[in-house]
Amino acid sequence: MNLQCIIVTNGIGIAMLVILQISSYLVRQRKLPSDRVFTAMILLTALACASETISFIVDGKTFFGAHTAAMLTDTLTYAINVTTSYLWCIYVDLRLYKQESRLKKYYSWLAVPTLILLLALIPNLKWGYLFSFDGNNLYSRQPLGYIYYISVFMYLGFSVCVRYRYYKGSAKTRFFPIWMFLMPIIIGTTAQMVFYGISLAWCSVALGLVGTHMSLQNELSYIDPLTKLCNRNYLDHVLADVSRKGTELGGVMIDIDFFKSINDMFGHSVGDEALISAAEIINAAKPAKSISVRFAGDEFIIIARVNNEFELMNIENSLRNQLEKFNVSDKTEYKLSFSIGTALYNGKRSIDSFLNEMDDKMYSEKKRKHCRSTA
Repeated sequence: MNLQCIIVTNGIGIAMLVILQISSYLVRQRKLPSDRVFTAMILLTALACASETISFIVDGKTFFGAHTAAMLTDTLTYAINVTTSYLWCIYVDLRLYKQESRLKKYYSWLAVPTLILLLALIPNLKWGYLFSFDGNNLYSRQPLGYIYYISVFMYLGFSVCVRYRYYKGSAKTRFFPIWMFLMPIIIGTTAQMVFYGISLAWCSVALGLVGTHMSLQNELSYIDPLTKLCNRNYLDHVLADVSRKGTELGGVMIDIDFFKSINDMFGHSVGDEALISAAEIINAAKPAKSISVRFAGDEFIIIARVNNEFELMNIENSLRNQLEKFNVSDKTEYKLSFSIGTALYNGKRSIDSFLNEMDDKMYSEKKRKHCRSTA
């Protein structure tokens, strides 16, 4: 056991977490449940880095209070181990589904193993069936102690299943590269489980949290904060990739008719609600393997992997059907109307001509509607 290396490794972990806590300050001002869970994981991981370091410092020492310090710090580290793993599952679900209602439905039972493992640490203080100390205060991990490492991998595996189910059969924008968090932890935890005397697990968790925060920054850069659709920046990224590869696809441009009238009659807060409603209609109508974008103001675009006019027409019909359902539901004091333009991209034309064709067709419909409204 190289105590100096352990102190340095966990010290680096704490330093990364302090920087992460400071740099995520503005994000945490959103006060979303996922942000609170993420903050809890940062604080618990920092505490674990410190606790584990102390446990290594007092390991094998026999001065007054050394045994008590060793027992308490190791117990705390085991407790944080399983608690952080459980919180990670909650965080993944909140980041993907953004529904607190799911937590009570699915995660109350998932907390049972965590509670059992936490309670098991209390009698271990007396009987030492998870870990124990000899007469020289040297730590020894018992076979049952490996359950805590296994529980970590089980929770991490569960989070992968949640993510897989969320993205299965859809083209939801993937700003949450879960393996940026998992891989450092899998490597570090496995090494520490197999070779006692090295300390990599908690520093690897800190590294994983930093990677997760970086993915969140990508999400903030590419997601429109009001409608939660992709924004123009992300569309430019997608179209640049499409142009480079020559991928065939179809586009549908949507503009809200008479949107200014909604703002003028009901105010800008209702106008924002109209934009959110339009986004929900578009998401309900678009094909599974497609992306929806807030292009500019009250204009939206659907980019889908289609290669003929018939498939584009199906998307347009779906939009109009969803729009009609919204208007007949009579949930709002306004009605929505869309002008729609479509185009196909075959990899041989320019991206600008592809966008311009959608725009021209959309404005042709819009012009007809405005002419009728003033007739």
